[in-house]
Amino acid sequence: MTFEQFVDVFRLSAASYVPVSPNDPLNFHYDKVWYNNVGGSNKYPSMLFECAPDFQLVGQQSNNRTGQQVIKGKLFFYDKFFEAEKGAAPTVDQSKYKKQSDLNELALKIIGDINTRMLAANSQQIQWGDGFFALDVHNPKLVQVYISFQATLRSECTPLET
Repeated sequence: MTFEQFVDVFRLSAASYVPVSPNDPLNFHYDKVWYNNVGGSNKYPSMLFECAPDFQLVGQQSNNRTGQQVIKGKLFFYDKFFEAEKGAAPTVDQSKYKKQSDLNELALKIIGDINTRMLAANSQQIQWGDGFFALDVHNPKLVQVYISFQATLRSECTPLET
């Protein structure tokens, strides 16, 4: 699996999301985290695959090519959280954790789809790591769910062409 194919797994999972409201599809971005600071043209909810993952090459094949590539990355989910919504629940605190819970449910659905696609691609494995919920990070009008991941991909073993 190439890195491009790997990122496409995430992009296709976001594209396959069927929203409750047809006006709110999940938007995929491969960018820096501060992408969300750029203004009103961003559409939410969104899934952001941070564009600077770390990687490590592991093992060696019989033809002296690398065996696997381990990629460590960050996945963010964002949605709008306007002042009017912050008072919608019986308490302001409840509206905060309800909004985080809704976004978390979306993230879990997408992660499940990513897992299914990774298995179908015979890509070795993906492990989900630590995460957090956040409010007012990078943009005071957003709610956020973050999760780290580590994926082990089988390296391509095609010969170099001269």
